[in-house]
Amino acid sequence: MIHKALSLGDKIEISRSKFNRNEPYENQKIYVSIIQDIVDDELIISAPVENGKIIPLEIGTSYMISIYTKGGLFNCKAKVSKRTKKNQLYLITLSIESELIKSQRRQYFRLDCIMPISFSEKESEEWHHGLVVDISGGGLRFTSKIHYETNPEVTCQFDLVIDEEIKRLEIIGQVVDSRIIDFETMRYETRVMFDDIANEDREIIIKYIFEEQRKRRKRQKGL
Repeated sequence: MIHKALSLGDKIEISRSKFNRNEPYENQKIYVSIIQDIVDDELIISAPVENGKIIPLEIGTSYMISIYTKGGLFNCKAKVSKRTKKNQLYLITLSIESELIKSQRRQYFRLDCIMPISFSEKESEEWHHGLVVDISGGGLRFTSKIHYETNPEVTCQFDLVIDEEIKRLEIIGQVVDSRIIDFETMRYETRVMFDDIANEDREIIIKYIFEEQRKRRKRQKGL
């Protein structure tokens, strides 16, 4: 049941789940809608509109949705199960397919980067490898050949160089999105939100980001 977290009138942002579409990442659109009704684990929303035209979200297609509530921002995966019309209002029914994950209210600056990462589902002994493409004090995004259809907790291991010293971090986070970015190589992009990260680890990441920004500005001035 999702009634306790959500309310009628809450704003929703909708984006396609990448693994369902042969579509370049940069072409992914975000549509905006509003919750009109909640029935068990289904959301009934008004059909999104773009440039005055109704966007007919495809039945059977899964989307990633972000829901803005009084209690904070929630993310989950949902599938379009029905399209209807009531009192001249076009409606779409979304069936919730994953757990509602609450995002942190605090926003962190996200640094674009390329660095190796090792990751494993929590309590699993099997480790995988990928490349971090951006990082913040609240989470990171990496690419790999691993695709997550659910939202498991994962242990992330990576090294940061601060003051010419290597800091190895091991942080547990939750997968909030996993989508394909290259069908030829079957490479996926996964977004992880850190769970209960230690303040010391968060400060290390933030310090690394500030130091990298300073280095980049210095290099730009030297050009």
